Amino acid sequence: MDPAGLKKLDRFFKGFPNEAKKATAGILNSLAFQARKYQIESISANMVIRNRRFIESSLRVETTRALPINQQVAYAGSINRPRFTGWEEQQTGKPPKRKRSITLHARGGSKAGQVRRKARLRSGNKFYKPEQFQGKNIKQRFQFMMRVLGSRGGGEFLLTQNIPTKRGHLKRGLYSLKKHKIIKLQDFDKEYKIRRLPWATMAMTKLHRRNDIKRIWGQQLQRAVDKYRR
Repeated sequence: MDPAGLKKLDRFFKGFPNEAKKATAGILNSLAFQARKYQIESISANMVIRNRRFIESSLRVETTRALPINQQVAYAGSINRPRFTGWEEQQTGKPPKRKRSITLHARGGSKAGQVRRKARLRSGNKFYKPEQFQGKNIKQRFQFMMRVLGSRGGGEFLLTQNIPTKRGHLKRGLYSLKKHKIIKLQDFDKEYKIRRLPWATMAMTKLHRRNDIKRIWGQQLQRAVDKYRR
C-alpha cells in the first residue's frame, strides 16, 4: 500500500467511531419517523377520525443524537394530555379511567362529527344547574330550572347528581332542552368497553415487513466508509 493509502487507512480508523455513531443515529431517527407514519396509518384505518391534525400532533418522534451507540434511543409514539391518554387503552386493552362520553346529539347526529361548541364543557359556555334555583330538594330545584328554561326557549343545563323522575332518574351529565324535549349531550358515568386495537404494535410489524433494515444499516455504514476513499 502506498503512503497515501496508509494515510487514508489511518484517518479511517481514527474517524470511523464517530462516523459510526452518526450512522446509527441517522438510521434510528429514520426508522422512528417511518414508525410514526405507520402509526398514523393504523389509527386512521381502524378508528373514527374527526380531526386529522389532532392525530398528527398527538403522534411524535423523539430523535437521538450521535451518542455512544449503546446510549442511542429514538422514540415514536403518542403523547399524554390532561384529557387524552394517547390511545393507551386501545393499545393495551385496559379499561379506561375516563367515564365521560359524548353522545351523537352533541356531534350533530354524526358519529364522525366534532362536538358542537355549546356541547363542550368550556368556561365560556353558560350552563344552568338545579343548585342555582329554589326548592326544598333537588327534584324541586330541577323542576324550577326546567320552567325557567322553557320560558326562555330552552338551553343547556348541567346535572352534577342524578335527578329522580317518574320513570326512574336522569343521570349526571350535560343536557339540552329544545322544543320541550330533553336531549343528552354528555354522560358523566359511562362504562366504556374498549375494543383492543394495538395500533403501535401494528405499526412496528409494518416497519419490519416493509423495510429491509439490514440493507438500510449497510447503506448508512457504506456512506461512512466512502468518505475515506476520496
